[in-house]
Amino acid sequence: MWKSLFGRRRGTEDSPFAVFLAPNAAAINQARQQHLVSLGLDLERKKVLEVGAGIGLHTPFFLERGCEVTVTDGRAENVAEIARRLPQARTAVVDMETDRSLAELGRFDVVYCYGLLYHLGNPERALARLAEICDGMLLLETAVSPGNHDELLYVRDPDYFNQAVSGIGCRPTRLWVLNRLRVLSGHAYIPRSQPDHVDFPTDWKQPPIQLMYRSIFVGSRDALGLPTLGDTIPMQQEPQRDLAPSQRLT
Repeated sequence: MWKSLFGRRRGTEDSPFAVFLAPNAAAINQARQQHLVSLGLDLERKKVLEVGAGIGLHTPFFLERGCEVTVTDGRAENVAEIARRLPQARTAVVDMETDRSLAELGRFDVVYCYGLLYHLGNPERALARLAEICDGMLLLETAVSPGNHDELLYVRDPDYFNQAVSGIGCRPTRLWVLNRLRVLSGHAYIPRSQPDHVDFPTDWKQPPIQLMYRSIFVGSRDALGLPTLGDTIPMQQEPQRDLAPSQRLT
């Protein structure tokens, strides 16, 4: 079961990066970024910090929009692979489990944190560190626990290159994340739609029985009046709307 979900453990004969390139990983990455396009956020020519980037497979999304991107991960092996693949991007090893300030990286219009928060043992501290250097939007995608209450559950992560550095992860409820983002950023939103992928349910009243539930969040210094976003916990979300041909990612 673990192997089918996460790939092989570190130290086996396969490339350590194979887990990032597997078909299931490519499918969810495509769904995430198609959905991000559909939200109508201003993401052109921004200064972007990407955390928990793995081997940088999301980074071209921002580079293609003229952004100046700093790409980070907690594993030095992953960051070396990012630098090899994307020499035009600034890279750094950043462990989001520590108390160390991120100020040395600079300040950013957009902080992009997709697929990281649930791999952390102290997600509230991590969000505070990110908000400290974010002057605009904090874009967040994470695995969550179903429920309407404010709660944080802890789990143990297996030892893979795309899992927790510390071995301890978490599953916050959507309300837990929304409340923390609102305190840290001033404004917090959940999209009215979900990415087109099985991990992103749309019915939260009777969610399907499955191992993974994911949700998208947007923290912002300024109020966002977009019709694609809501500021409360939705019990029913829409499937992602179709994009115009010019907006579709290939």
